[in-house]
Amino acid sequence: MAFALTNYVIVEIGKFYVEAPPVSMEEVYKDTDVKTPLIFVLSQGADPTSQLIKFAKEKDFMDKLNVISLGQG
Repeated sequence: MAFALTNYVIVEIGKFYVEAPPVSMEEVYKDTDVKTPLIFVLSQGADPTSQLIKFAKEKDFMDKLNVISLGQG
């Protein structure tokens, strides 16, 4: 059913409404501060961990990075 609905939306109003735009960690980081954490709500198979760790290393923030998962025990 999900695939049928996706195809219907593509045909009727366009692909724009079913595809998420690419986003960089740099763009996402601009929207955070000490009171606004970065929280990823992911679909199955999505894993931004490597991108997040790479970004943290580039910014020398590894000591400030705290990665947790709701599936972690």
